[in-house]
Amino acid sequence: MDIQVVSPERWCDLVQLFERKGPRGGVPIPGHCWCMAWREQHEARTARKAGLKAAVDGPHSPGLIAYVDGRPVGWVAVAPREDHVRLEQSRKYGPEPEDEGVFAVTCFYVDRDLRGTGVASALLDAAIAHARASGATALDAFPKMNHAPHTLNNRRAEENDSWMGRRASYESCGFVPIRDSGARSVMRLHFDQALSGGE
Repeated sequence: MDIQVVSPERWCDLVQLFERKGPRGGVPIPGHCWCMAWREQHEARTARKAGLKAAVDGPHSPGLIAYVDGRPVGWVAVAPREDHVRLEQSRKYGPEPEDEGVFAVTCFYVDRDLRGTGVASALLDAAIAHARASGATALDAFPKMNHAPHTLNNRRAEENDSWMGRRASYESCGFVPIRDSGARSVMRLHFDQALSGGE
């Protein structure tokens, strides 16, 4: 597996991953939201896609992309918290007082054919390494505290419900809860306490 920062040169790979049609001809969830839920509010899908492209072309890459045998198979959104306008303004998930240099991991997506093969764990490890190398003081995550009842006996539904990552995965990497807010827990990894490895 090869994991790379999404640069303008890799934009077409990200589009391919997000718009890859499933067995029934539809596109996956990222092909609709374009990972803009915490960045900017856009009504039209084309505007969301353009918003993510602008982020890719900007000073901070919005995330990392995983490849297997040269084929894009996974994505993790990881960037400075201040790049996520709606997250920063959230009363539930906003920053702690005096936060400085904190990054946030806000989304995972793995091609359905490779789910359960370790791609998401590798992406989380890479996101931690990327935030640390970028000078972050800490990395925040926002896993659900309780999954919706309809997901409990349906793996695919549970995977779709875990788009911001699983609490157990974060705990295994040294994240600790700093605040429980509504449906999600705010977890933080301070880099002087970081552990290597994931699930």
